[in-house]
Formats: sequence, structure tokens, C-alpha cells
Amino acid sequence: MNKSSLPSVQTDPDREPVSFLVIGSRQTVTNTIQTLYKMGFAEINEWSPLLPASEPGKVMKILTRSVPTD
Repeated sequence: MNKSSLPSVQTDPDREPVSFLVIGSRQTVTNTIQTLYKMGFAEINEWSPLLPASEPGKVMKILTRSVPTD
């Protein structure tokens, strides 16, 4: 995966990017993202597209957020 495939995060000296990764079967990853959306964690469209994981049969989605550094 190249850097351009990840969402951009604005640079701010008081903030730092942090990434969340969900890995599993296609259905489990999709269900987990939907559950996190219902909990108010992140919009579904904020996650990356489904990407192949290193383990056969597994996929992943990545969410990158900018968080305060303190």
C-alpha cells in the first residue's frame, strides 16, 4: 500500500495522526465498521476501502485521525 492510498491528515504541531486498523473477514470488518458508526466513533466513509490483509482470506480497513499530542 502506498502513502497516496491513505487519507490525508492535516499537519498541526499540536496534533498527531493515529491510525485504527480493523482486520478480519469481509463480513466481520464491514459489521465492525457499521457498529462503530452506530456508536458515533466514525462515519463509514471515513474508512479506507477494503484492502487485502497479509493473511489469506482476510481484509482490512484503516481510519486515520488527527488527535491532540498532549
